[in-house]
Amino acid sequence: MKNADLKAVNSAVVAAARVLAERIDYLTFSGFVDENGKLDNVSLPTFLKYCQSLGLTVDAPAKVGRPAKPKVESKPEARKSDKVVQMEDFMKRFG
Repeated sequence: MKNADLKAVNSAVVAAARVLAERIDYLTFSGFVDENGKLDNVSLPTFLKYCQSLGLTVDAPAKVGRPAKPKVESKPEARKSDKVVQMEDFMKRFG
């Protein structure tokens, strides 16, 4: 994480993030269902966006999944069929 340098310019974002943090704390007890019985799927991503704008998130998120397969460089000879390679060997020996 970067060191966050929070200044007065960021006070509105910090205040909004605090309000959202309190709302998220409240919603965790209800399974993220709000007062009207609707699923709140906005507060948490919005809070994370505010944190990102303040420099409070990880710079490079870890990638999830299988590691990439190493690239195999093929030689020009490997692209030729066996018959072509055999013919070239024949011509070198007897040609």
